[in-house]
Amino acid sequence: MILKAAFVAASLFAASPLLGQNKPASPALNMLIGNATANDTQATVIDKFAELVTKYSNGRVTASARHGGALGNTTQMLAALQAGSLHGMIYPTGFMSTVVPELSLFDRPFLLPGVPSKITAFAAQSKAAAKMMELAEQKGIHIIGFHGIGPQSLLTRFPVNKLADIQGKKLWAIPSPPRVGAHQDWGSVVRPMQFSELYSALQQGTLDGMEGPPDVLYRMKMHEVAKYYTVTEHFVVISNVIVSKKWFDGLPKDLQGVVTKAGKETIAFADAAYTKSQTASLEAMRKAITVTNMPAAELQKMKELAMKGVWERMKNDPQKGPIVKLLEEDVVRFNKE
Repeated sequence: MILKAAFVAASLFAASPLLGQNKPASPALNMLIGNATANDTQATVIDKFAELVTKYSNGRVTASARHGGALGNTTQMLAALQAGSLHGMIYPTGFMSTVVPELSLFDRPFLLPGVPSKITAFAAQSKAAAKMMELAEQKGIHIIGFHGIGPQSLLTRFPVNKLADIQGKKLWAIPSPPRVGAHQDWGSVVRPMQFSELYSALQQGTLDGMEGPPDVLYRMKMHEVAKYYTVTEHFVVISNVIVSKKWFDGLPKDLQGVVTKAGKETIAFADAAYTKSQTASLEAMRKAITVTNMPAAELQKMKELAMKGVWERMKNDPQKGPIVKLLEEDVVRFNKE
């Protein structure tokens, strides 16, 4: 009897590794990606990111996106990302300046060309961008990489033919210090509000205009309530693929690699998508509203005022000045390549 019991116990012990192999696999991790816009190229790019994460993880991570501010406004989503309850976003750097102030430095007026792929290429070689990524890590945000969205110009309820036309007008801009400072130099008044509020504000006249790339403006139907688009390309929009550092650090190393690979491929996808969309959206706006180009002499006035104003203020800022210097060196090096 004792021998029989010992045999059974030994058999079970020997079989235990096999029994362990039959345990059900760990449940898939969920990855939630937030977005403030909807039905535009940014939403398409975010969906691609979710698709690639799910694909490359072989379903170990199930990624999905929530568009149109379904998870809150920008401030709320960034806080959730830092806390780890929101796992990813793809969003313009200027909106992140309240959390990582140095990310606003991409918003210097007339800094870069507006072609999405050139913006992306610039950021990839930028020492200033690498420093910004380090600073973002300290705030709980892991930046996989940057990509270009395109140039920003002025959409208004009134015609703009010269700089004086926007002076005293209430305009919306991404609320980063370089952008707000540039508008102060130009004499316009920046009115901060959530993106979801802009359509009704333009419709009701509480805003006189806004700035944005053709893709966002057309796909979000802003041209329905503001009928004049003046091509200035005074700013460009740089976005970044970001994930929660807390969430990312908790992933196994192989899944960290999956998320990184998916993010980098999403950046390449974004370049092509935005290039196509910006061109198509501008052509569609030409058929729907009045589209004109700001005269070169007026653009030069805007640039000179910004160089003497916000550019100098940023150079003299004790916190941002060193990164401004790096950024200027990046521009010189990029233009030589």
